[in-house]
Amino acid sequence: MTSGAVASRPAWLQDPTLAWRPAVHGVVLCARPHDLADCLGPNAAEAAVAVGPPAAGHDHLCGLQELLAVLLPAVREARPEVPERHAEVLALLTRPDGAQAPRGRFVPVSETASLGTTRRISRESHITAGWIDRAARFLVDALPVLGERPVIVLDAFDRWDRISVRILYRTVLLADQQGRGITVRGLLKDGGSLFLERLSGQRAVRVCGVLPPVPETPRDAPGLTVEPWHSDGSAGPLRAIGDAIALQNFERADLLIAAHLAAVGGEPGRADDTADLIRLQAISEAQTGRIDSAVAKLERSLELAEKPELRAHLNYLVALLVTKRKDDTDAARAFYLRGLECLDELAEPGVDAQVERAWILNGLALAAAIDARETGDAERRDRLFQSAFELEFDAFRMVREMPGDSAFYLRYNLSHNLAFLLQITGRHRQAEEFLRSVSATMLGTGRPEFFVPHHYAIAVLQLRRGSHEEAAASFAAAVRVAHTLRDPFHLEKLLAAAGYTDLRRGDHPGAARHYRDAARTARRLCDETAFAQDLAGLLWALTLQGARWDRYTLTAARIWYPEAAGAYDRGADRDELADALTAAGADIAPPSSKLPSYLAAVDLEGLPGRDLNRFLAGITARENPSGLLTQSTAEGTGRAGEALGTGGPERGGAVAREAAGPGGVAAREAAGPDTAAVQGAAGPDGTVAREAAAPSAAAAREVAGRGGAVVQRGAGPDGTVAREAAAPGGAAAREVAGRGGAVVQRGAGPDGTVAREAAAPSAAAAREVAGRGGAVVQRGAGPDGTVAREAAAPGAAAAREVAGRGGAVVQRGAGPDGTVAREAAAPGGAAAREVAGRGGAVVQRGAGPDGTVAREAAAPGGAVVNGVSDSGQVVVGGGR
Repeated sequence: MTSGAVASRPAWLQDPTLAWRPAVHGVVLCARPHDLADCLGPNAAEAAVAVGPPAAGHDHLCGLQELLAVLLPAVREARPEVPERHAEVLALLTRPDGAQAPRGRFVPVSETASLGTTRRISRESHITAGWIDRAARFLVDALPVLGERPVIVLDAFDRWDRISVRILYRTVLLADQQGRGITVRGLLKDGGSLFLERLSGQRAVRVCGVLPPVPETPRDAPGLTVEPWHSDGSAGPLRAIGDAIALQNFERADLLIAAHLAAVGGEPGRADDTADLIRLQAISEAQTGRIDSAVAKLERSLELAEKPELRAHLNYLVALLVTKRKDDTDAARAFYLRGLECLDELAEPGVDAQVERAWILNGLALAAAIDARETGDAERRDRLFQSAFELEFDAFRMVREMPGDSAFYLRYNLSHNLAFLLQITGRHRQAEEFLRSVSATMLGTGRPEFFVPHHYAIAVLQLRRGSHEEAAASFAAAVRVAHTLRDPFHLEKLLAAAGYTDLRRGDHPGAARHYRDAARTARRLCDETAFAQDLAGLLWALTLQGARWDRYTLTAARIWYPEAAGAYDRGADRDELADALTAAGADIAPPSSKLPSYLAAVDLEGLPGRDLNRFLAGITARENPSGLLTQSTAEGTGRAGEALGTGGPERGGAVAREAAGPGGVAAREAAGPDTAAVQGAAGPDGTVAREAAAPSAAAAREVAGRGGAVVQRGAGPDGTVAREAAAPGGAAAREVAGRGGAVVQRGAGPDGTVAREAAAPSAAAAREVAGRGGAVVQRGAGPDGTVAREAAAPGAAAAREVAGRGGAVVQRGAGPDGTVAREAAAPGGAAAREVAGRGGAVVQRGAGPDGTVAREAAAPGGAVVNGVSDSGQVVVGGGR
């Protein structure tokens, strides 16, 4: 599977229907015994189907098993095609208990993911949400065999596990959307629960009476047996708890932990085991928003723990909780530092201690990044971001060559955190280069599930730096893979992001097409928030285009945005429609920095008070596109630069159309004839850049320089690329990229010099410039006046010098054995030296004039070298 794979459009994208109303009834929770007719009306008794109580213990799918025991015999007899059509998910739902014993049923979670949930506090549910949705669709197809509008009466509904409840609630929503009425009556037997309390707040749930209070401790589960617990022993018991947390079956996790605590508590010398189990209780509670209780349990665990590694980890967890959930970075920093002190007690720290130290440094980096985002002091912000980079590099260097799954996961996490730091500090191109490098190994496996988040992250970086054509192509690649994965949750976000990008580049028909597909997908998923935003995007795209609203769109608008639909019915012009959409609150959602891993519409657990990723990246959750109307109007007036808060035409007389993107990023764009996209930017010296995407998808780019030099690049139908440039002195340069990816450039300058460049498919690049005297010299001037020169010595060793603003000199040379040395004399006389051995290990330490330190680290596999200069500039270099 690759990003170029193509899948047929699913049926829901071929259905033109958009309109729907969210379900407002369907589940009734009965907290006290009373007559069915009194509860649901006189006709309910005839439609009632009784389902027995599950056993205590909240085992995975225990509730659904009772419903399937009634449903499957009937559906297999009356409609055998339904089980056949849903064979894959049905096989998972009906797997015998012993198939996964003692872990229970329904565990589509890898061991790495399962154990990972026991070490961090991060709700992730995207994978299980897909299975839950497919299970609910099976029930929607199957339940009609029990009656046209069945009433499912569930005994001891409070014993149902969370997975089963989520599947059943989703079944009610989907059936209502399809016009198939299904009513669920849940009779409570043992009492209330935190999950039922939250479920009662959902739109389609009604409570008869008052829900019982949530118990302080987990109820007993007679007959629940667990393996012996040893923190350093078999992973089996921990895996069972991890599975329950990963599936968000927290009642099951709490029962398993309580059973282990009861067994361990009576044995002497088990302080660390007890502390570890209390730690797991805290993680389970934190995942359900019980933060104060979770912190108290972690502090209790700290009182018991003896091993320095465990005490360090406990301090890390407390710090992480108060950072993410309480936004108290000062308190968090104190716990992080205590964790480091615990590790300092070790005379010879092992792998676990090194990993723990790296996680703590990663946490300190997060706290620094949050503080940097919140401060209004520019100098302090720069220092904090620099500190965050240094901490991440320290952590990465610590585990760079460390074996084991925990170190591998940490390296992966640190690599992406470094890319995210580059993004939030506005270095989007460097973040993209870095992310491509660190993702190469995982993408090389060919597993399609890696391509979707990768393409999405790359596209967001391209979007934020204003490269709309590239972003559109990257989002399109992600959409293709999501189609092949049958992943409607990610697909909806990708289609909406593609629509947003089209709006930004002035492709209103493309935006309408993508937002329409996103809205259809959100409708299928019964995601009210996503549908409202996607429909808003569609209405804005049609309004900006000046196009008519088709009857399907207008019908949906009358339900979701009646004020705007009324304005359209009255024949409002484009400005009036825009005002009506704004008044109706028809906002769109800019793409977040990464795809959501937690799906509240399925999990029913609510959301944290702050989206930390959006906050750090400076991306708002909602955006009103009305400023794009000003941009579109300005196209014919020469005043496009005044759109969306820009300062008018730039110097040199060139005109650019500008739109404010997420986080204040500016993008200049215009829509050319025949829907070809044209992008123009005017530089301070009056130069102009234009880019156009032709109907055949070939791309052409032209740049007019000060002296009239013209550069044109075009992609032919066979994938070859040609670039030709006429320099001011009449010299010509030509570049051809062959099918194999090799690139050769030859250019003759006005003084007879010759340039050649070859980029191999492995992305290694070589550049040579021959001067008049035969010496090989490369010279490049950066925006701050720095100069780079490179010369090839007779022994094939390469030397490079960079003169910085203060006269600092950096020299790099490659010896005959492949080693590399770099030495730098900073303005303050500090020296930095780097040596890369044959094994690829890289070490760089440099003291800048202000005492700051620059470090460089090789990414996993040695593929990428990244550094932070003493001025805070991040340097991303190509690997071997």
